[in-house]
Amino acid sequence: MLDRLQPKAVAFEIAFNDWWRSRPGSFRDGISPSAARACFRAGYTAGKHVSERRFVFRAGRMRITVWATGPTTAKAKAEMEADFRTAKKGWPKPKAGWQLQEIK
Repeated sequence: MLDRLQPKAVAFEIAFNDWWRSRPGSFRDGISPSAARACFRAGYTAGKHVSERRFVFRAGRMRITVWATGPTTAKAKAEMEADFRTAKKGWPKPKAGWQLQEIK
């Protein structure tokens, strides 16, 4: 049994359903499934990025969220994401580069 390969990532829905079914009936009766799903999603997402922090930047009219270990890495990831989004929409990149503003 231990020699079987374990899945590296579990789909969110499977993880949520397993968690929800493991809760006692009194818990399930006291909270709506949609509220429980929202809370579980926050913990599930944060748990997937244990060694990273969440950074949110504003670049022009875009709001970019990235997970990174530090601010320098986060800015680099946000710039790549901004480049990707503008290329996808066919917009030109700013000549002076991205002016990223961190949102607290």
